[in-house]
Amino acid sequence: MTTTGRSSELLKKASELVNGDRQVDYGDKLINHVNIANLWSAYTNINISPHDVAVMMCLLKIARLKQGARTEDTYLDASAYMAIAREIGERVEELHKKQLERENGEDNKKHRD
Repeated sequence: MTTTGRSSELLKKASELVNGDRQVDYGDKLINHVNIANLWSAYTNINISPHDVAVMMCLLKIARLKQGARTEDTYLDASAYMAIAREIGERVEELHKKQLERENGEDNKKHRD
């Protein structure tokens, strides 16, 4: 198998992982990462976002690579966490956008009354 084929295989496995068993085991990715962010924020007294959680989990996997544990699972999980970070970022952005639209709609309604 070519290197490119191997990379594609790894990314396909990562996609199956985050949308399959892990989704069933841990539920919605955003809700899970919000819960983790809240706990880490309380523990550290630093505001940590759900996006930060996914990126920091990827960094944990990178730290394992630095120690020499170069298993497929580590690469798989790191890839999955970066994809999760992107999804969370997009979803949070969309939620903020909807919230602003609702608030602007309510402001406009108040001005008309």
